[in-house]
Amino acid sequence: MLHHIITNFVRMNNKTLYQDEASNSIRVSEISRFSGEVSFSNVAAKFVIKGEETYIIDNKKFLVKQGEYIIGSNNKLSEVLIKDQAVGLCIDISNDIITEILETLFDNPDLNEFLLTDRFLINKYHSEHTNLGVKLNQLSRTLWSQNKADFLSTELFYSIGEHIVHDQAVVFDQLSKLNYKKQSVSEDVFRNLLNAKYYIDDSFLDPINLDDLVGVAFISKYAFIRLFKITFGITPYHYIIQKRLNYAKHQILKGERVIDVAFATNFADTASFSKAFKAYHGISPSKLK
Repeated sequence: MLHHIITNFVRMNNKTLYQDEASNSIRVSEISRFSGEVSFSNVAAKFVIKGEETYIIDNKKFLVKQGEYIIGSNNKLSEVLIKDQAVGLCIDISNDIITEILETLFDNPDLNEFLLTDRFLINKYHSEHTNLGVKLNQLSRTLWSQNKADFLSTELFYSIGEHIVHDQAVVFDQLSKLNYKKQSVSEDVFRNLLNAKYYIDDSFLDPINLDDLVGVAFISKYAFIRLFKITFGITPYHYIIQKRLNYAKHQILKGERVIDVAFATNFADTASFSKAFKAYHGISPSKLK
């Protein structure tokens, strides 16, 4: 749970929608201005529905904007700053639930340690890029419906916990590939690589050059290309092309013209687009249409 420790706020409405004896809970907060400290206990995710919130943890600043969330655990202290009205959804999942899911789905003591000790990677995520994020988006829409009682149950917390475990298992695997001697260095590099990946996810239809990406990742061009491939299993260039071709397939299936999709996805002409499309999807765009 995110516990408030030292506060200075103008207006705050913190409503608990559901809480059980194991400290699993769902809360909604509406704050006009806030400055103070909170602590993460168990495993807690804070999703920003409206506005933005700044978290400072271990001298690292996380600006969490609308549609993003931050996840942390293990009584980690955080300084929080909210300058304007913000609406947030906070989900707390007990360590017992996380442990039960880990023991059922994975046989990996290192992953257990990663999730349940101070090795946990506190980080922010875009909701559209993770399983948990999709669930949080869904919950934020459902909370104000007339059927709240239908889903506010222990079963929901197991579902959320499963999303957390699956997402963090991927993070653990990717982070493990950055074999730095210091954990803090690996975490900083990973966060920067993840930010560059999010930059591509948000901008893949625009012209993207290597300078844009290394400016986000704060490392040299060679190091960026090498570490991106090590971490995510694909080069930055091929990841951009992959995103464009997946988008192209979706647009063609919607009925868009092949020539329009080719130029919308930044290919020089329909011939080069069709060649890349067939190589990736195994079928030409004209036959797909």
